[in-house]
Amino acid sequence: MKRIVIASLLAVFLIGGILSCKKTDTPTETKTVVKDSLKMVFRGPHYTLYSLKEGKEIPIADSATTKWDFAISFSNIIVNSHASGPGQAGIIAQYGIYNDFKTAPTTGYAYDTTTTRLAIDGNPKSPNAWYVYNPVNHGFTPKAGLFFVLKTADGKYAKLEITDVNYADYPTGSMYPNFLIYKFRYLYQRDGSTNLSE
Repeated sequence: MKRIVIASLLAVFLIGGILSCKKTDTPTETKTVVKDSLKMVFRGPHYTLYSLKEGKEIPIADSATTKWDFAISFSNIIVNSHASGPGQAGIIAQYGIYNDFKTAPTTGYAYDTTTTRLAIDGNPKSPNAWYVYNPVNHGFTPKAGLFFVLKTADGKYAKLEITDVNYADYPTGSMYPNFLIYKFRYLYQRDGSTNLSE
């Protein structure tokens, strides 16, 4: 009987040891890869705020905090820095293949220096605008091969690609919709490194 009890105790300790080893050997996930969308009022009175870290929309009441990284109003995009907010957010407009971009630079980021001089050009008449405007249906689509490298409000690194912008819910007889829907994907590096490989 003692042999059976001893053997059972040894088995319990052995299994416990194996399980504890598995837990400590599991690597910590530092990167967040997200596909998301934002639905906002067409030409609404406020910007729609978004946090890459949290992966969600942030209330407008938190606009004066570092809880958000970028915000959208119609075709204008702001980042949480300088004239737009108290954060460290900066951005680089990057042309190339999103999936092939592996490392964020540590310098060269643009900031919202004034309310009219934003890091991302949203002027439809500008050759540097981030989108292509369609004067027939008044829609706009992201430029092919363009994505953004971000330094976030809390000083981390990310890459973001806006994949589509759609108008939604047209009132009867109106040429303008009630809502805009932005679709995008991003990779947020939680550990503070510049590694943006998936």
